[in-house]
Amino acid sequence: MPLLQQREEIERLRQAFEVEAAKFHDTRMTVFYTADEGAVPPVRFATPNHGINLWQYYGQMNTTTGPEAFLENLKDSDPEWGVRGARLSAFAVIEGSQYELFVRMAQRAGSLFDKDEAIAIKTRTASEVAETDRDTSSSSKTVLVSNDNTLAVWLNYILYHLSITHPGRERAWRIQPEPFTLSLLALERLATDLSIGKVDRSSRRFSDIKFKVGLSFPGEHRGYVKQVADALRPALGSDSVFYDHDYQAQLARPNLDTLLQETYRNSCGLVVVFLCEQYAQKQWCGLEWRAIRDVIKAKQDERVMFVRFDDANVDGVFSVDGYIDARISSPEQIASMILERVSGPV
Repeated sequence: MPLLQQREEIERLRQAFEVEAAKFHDTRMTVFYTADEGAVPPVRFATPNHGINLWQYYGQMNTTTGPEAFLENLKDSDPEWGVRGARLSAFAVIEGSQYELFVRMAQRAGSLFDKDEAIAIKTRTASEVAETDRDTSSSSKTVLVSNDNTLAVWLNYILYHLSITHPGRERAWRIQPEPFTLSLLALERLATDLSIGKVDRSSRRFSDIKFKVGLSFPGEHRGYVKQVADALRPALGSDSVFYDHDYQAQLARPNLDTLLQETYRNSCGLVVVFLCEQYAQKQWCGLEWRAIRDVIKAKQDERVMFVRFDDANVDGVFSVDGYIDARISSPEQIASMILERVSGPV
């Protein structure tokens, strides 16, 4: 069943991963690459753990002699860990107290993709891995074998989604933040776009960007907020709006909580907070809200703008605080009012 027909299942998985991500598990995901048969992984892993082959790249295979060599190697290879003769192999290891839970949930997420979508993930991964190893010979064909296990499909999707399919100079890469949060971000993107795509809109270093507007909101209202962000970008220009999905690859790093707090506190000219019952409940929103409250404490009220989806109580927000009501305002109207604040006198 294609993604377009799986809105409910995507939402169920998104909610499940959100619950686990909020617990800040010590679960870790490491991707390592080997170029030689029998090579020892360049890092040590805690036990117990779960390892899985993601893909194997065989390079540019000659169409006349290559298939025979591949079949010969296949005869005495362990299918679980790939086929001998690969120029580069990628493996993932999940470790930590909740590794088994993540594996089960990731397998469920991997089953979201139908056969054609799984092939699309494989094809795009192969294209990126082979990008620096192209052969113009008409008799050669790029060969990459991808694991069809649903866990591998999901992990390959996350890596493609974050634009880190190829190792470059690195032979081991511990993916940050932890895999529950990465999966949550990927599912939120799937829930809004219902397509396989990459994330980042910027090639600039995140720490160098000074945003004109930052949007703080819970995932339940991402569809609405995305429309606000889409309306703001043409008017404000590139790298002017901090909407998390536009910078996921750059946000995939340790200590994401402190990075987000620093961004809202010091790197956004105007912070638009979308208040609602879910905002008051979510731990990630709570982390952002602490930094935003510090802006208010510093008497920089002009840097904060409230938008409400409901009348839920949010600690630190009072009845005298003004807000825009999203229940009677369209995303485009909200964006127009934000632009007035950004361009108007301070």
